[in-house]
Amino acid sequence: MDFSLLKSFIAVADEKSISVAAKHLFISQQSLSKQIAKLEEELGTQLFVRSRPLGLTEDGFQFLRVAKGILQLKQQYEENSSRGTGSTQYIHMGIEHTVARAVLPYVLPRFLRQHPDTYVRLNEDSPEVLQKSVTHDGVDLVIGSISSTPDTYETVELCKKEQLLVVPRAMMQALAGKNYDSVCQEFSQGADLRYFEKMPFIKVPRQSSGGRALSSYLKYYDISPRFVCELTNIENGFQLANSGLGVFVYARIFWDLLGSEQQKEYLKNIVLFPLPYLPDMDSVCAYYHKERGLHGSTQELLDTFQRFFRDYSEGSLTNWENK
Repeated sequence: MDFSLLKSFIAVADEKSISVAAKHLFISQQSLSKQIAKLEEELGTQLFVRSRPLGLTEDGFQFLRVAKGILQLKQQYEENSSRGTGSTQYIHMGIEHTVARAVLPYVLPRFLRQHPDTYVRLNEDSPEVLQKSVTHDGVDLVIGSISSTPDTYETVELCKKEQLLVVPRAMMQALAGKNYDSVCQEFSQGADLRYFEKMPFIKVPRQSSGGRALSSYLKYYDISPRFVCELTNIENGFQLANSGLGVFVYARIFWDLLGSEQQKEYLKNIVLFPLPYLPDMDSVCAYYHKERGLHGSTQELLDTFQRFFRDYSEGSLTNWENK
């Protein structure tokens, strides 16, 4: 059975628009239209009334219940399969790629040591994909940024996403010249982005959390720097800044949770300056579907994340093991 067709159908039914659903599914509108047409051909019936917004036919309403039921059975099967490994609790969690790299090594080992009967299935993806996974993929809990909160979601803020300016050391020395030390001292409490406008910048897409932060700073300082490249992976952007390519905006939490030895190595090539926290900055959040709620081990996993972020914010992570 092609479960992707069912997910596509449910997405279109929920959004009442093929174009909007296509954006959330990260496929072209043409591809999604072909999937719906294929499904209708296989079922031998019309599922949608072609209007604006799209509506469901009577058969469409009936099949929507069936499709959701099939996906729920699929999830139950996956849960039961996990219990075949000796686990009695199953958690389906989504987590933002970069947040996973920084946070999971602290949180997940501790949680699983305390809950040896629990099996955790992780979806690691972009914030945009994860936001829809709660509705369309049966994800119980998501950890990451969220740009807008549907009325059906419960959201818990875990941590403000403060930002750093990553500047290649050689570029900083060339820009500041003999004033290098005094400029670094001046910006140690907060950088003025206008000073760096003539430097090459590394860009990430506007729809990502990092991209939204960058756009906010460019608007706040009213500057238009020259971008030398654009890429979607935040960690790759940081590595390019470390290699000397250009200036990059990077979340403080990702830097703070690097090992001290790694930080020392990076600081041979870069200098870091804090940036002001702006009102429209994203936060790291936990969110889940209100109707389903959180139960048992899933609630306890959220509690573990909350304890971790509280200790991180208070600068007291010494009690957390890294392995």
